[in-house]
Amino acid sequence: MKKKWPVHTVHILSVLLCMVMLCSIPAHAAEARASDRIAYSTATLSKASNGNLSIFFSVRATGIMEKVGATSVAIQRSSGSGWVTEYTFNTSNTPTLLRENKDCHSMVLTYSPRFTGGEYRAVVVIYVRDAAGISTQQLISRAT
Repeated sequence: MKKKWPVHTVHILSVLLCMVMLCSIPAHAAEARASDRIAYSTATLSKASNGNLSIFFSVRATGIMEKVGATSVAIQRSSGSGWVTEYTFNTSNTPTLLRENKDCHSMVLTYSPRFTGGEYRAVVVIYVRDAAGISTQQLISRAT
């Protein structure tokens, strides 16, 4: 004799199966790379209790690169109608933005904003170069 499943049990199992299938989709997307040379990158901005801004960026290349890091980190302030660049860290005034012959680079920069209480964000240009070419990526932090 066959045992029949209650209707509500079948519905619950169907919903659970759908949820498992939907939740498994992002796991495949996590394997995608940002570019041929950039495996992972991130940029964040936070405000310290003394009012200074702390900018963190990190980049991981797909292998050892001639150069890896960032070519610029722009600190932007909200003007109400858009974003105004208040200061830019670049390889001229901050040569440690880039590293040579490495596969990753992370850095924390500190900036004292001109206006207290203003809303700020960081725009980081990630840069990776090997013998075959160059990959760049622009990252914009959340505003703080």
